[in-house]
Amino acid sequence: MTETQIKDPVHGYVELEQSLLDYIVDTRPFQRLRYVRQLSATNLVYPGANHTRFEHSLGVYHLGRTVFENLRTQTYFTRDTPESDLDEIQRTLECACLLHDVGHPPFSHLGERFIDAEDLRARLADRGLVAAFEAAGIEDPLRSASAHELLGCLIVLREYAGGLRDLGVDPHEVCAYILGYSLVFERGGRWQYGVGAQILHSPIDVDRLDYITRDNQMTGADVLSFDTHRMVDAYTAHPDEGLALSDKALSTVGNYLEGRIALYMWVTQHHKSVYANVLLRALLDELADHADAPPVTAEGVLEEEIDDNTLMERLRVTARDRPDSTLATLYDRFRSRRFPESCWKHRIAYADRVDADLDAFGEWLLEHGDRLERTLAADLDVPRHEVWVEQSYVPEYEPAQLRDIPIAYGGTTRSVGEWGLYGDRAFDSPIPFVFVPHGTEKRATGLLVELFHAERDA
Repeated sequence: MTETQIKDPVHGYVELEQSLLDYIVDTRPFQRLRYVRQLSATNLVYPGANHTRFEHSLGVYHLGRTVFENLRTQTYFTRDTPESDLDEIQRTLECACLLHDVGHPPFSHLGERFIDAEDLRARLADRGLVAAFEAAGIEDPLRSASAHELLGCLIVLREYAGGLRDLGVDPHEVCAYILGYSLVFERGGRWQYGVGAQILHSPIDVDRLDYITRDNQMTGADVLSFDTHRMVDAYTAHPDEGLALSDKALSTVGNYLEGRIALYMWVTQHHKSVYANVLLRALLDELADHADAPPVTAEGVLEEEIDDNTLMERLRVTARDRPDSTLATLYDRFRSRRFPESCWKHRIAYADRVDADLDAFGEWLLEHGDRLERTLAADLDVPRHEVWVEQSYVPEYEPAQLRDIPIAYGGTTRSVGEWGLYGDRAFDSPIPFVFVPHGTEKRATGLLVELFHAERDA
């Protein structure tokens, strides 16, 4: 079968059959992902962070295909299983890996908060996805799915159902993989079907493996040092435990966990990354107020194919037409990259400058952020939009999730936490930041600490 090679800066050559190009990659919904950045506004801090959901999706496909093909060489995995079943799982996995992010709206997680998730759930029910899950005995997985996952499933059923069937793939099963399930497995099918879904959606899924590796390389942060090829070769599976990593990957997993946290702390949670992305979030909120409508909707993605460029142009035009607006001020700051100062830039400075219980102080800051912004702005005699109390726009990597990575050894599977791989090591967690005009950092910090003690002791 004819294959096309696409050169990827992270994984080398990615090979795709012509049918996958025709039915999925070379289609308008998938090509839209070329214009949706993986890390939103982080390129204002790391200039190389211009990689998109398009190349990430190709990378996830490459890793998913490689992992499954490696599993097919393991006698334990293929024993008493027809080749036709394995072919079906692999083709479903390949399609799901390519399509898993097709529903990402402009600016990724910053944009998806505007999307009406309830409406998407209703539309997916109309297309039979809810009934398919119910028939498999799975209780309402759509309720916990993110907006971009729901929109992705709708795009799969609306735009790709016919092509997937031509490829011998069930569109509902592709949606299930995107959400972390296999309908075939849940209906009593072979255990390998469940493993297929786990390769795309689990604590050791290839989605995370690609974006962690890719984000590290494309930002140039270089905080990650682990052997991707060795980790891919270490994937194995067990009928009862599902997907796992063999014990030969212990050193690699250790580097992976440490690097994953470091990437979060020094890229996503970098104080200027936090500001760049919350500034973009504020711009989108201002755009919504001026347009009296959300800047991102499901219909906008489905019908207008909106992407990052679409919204940046809308911001530019609105700022030009309303030069005295807050949006225009923020847009000028975004385009010229004129950022305020942070009262502290990392955990060491945070601990040094805040004379208080850091955990309690951080919780207080975030809980009362809006009120404290108003108080600081009044005290510093600056407009409200000159003061920000913020934390990273993406969730932290939960320590429990990191510790739950399964390691297979001697016929058993246990998590890295159970193996005692890290002992009582305390995983880092994000800190809040306070952004104020240049020269006012010490005054703002002093006022906040004074207010915290006064309110706590009241």
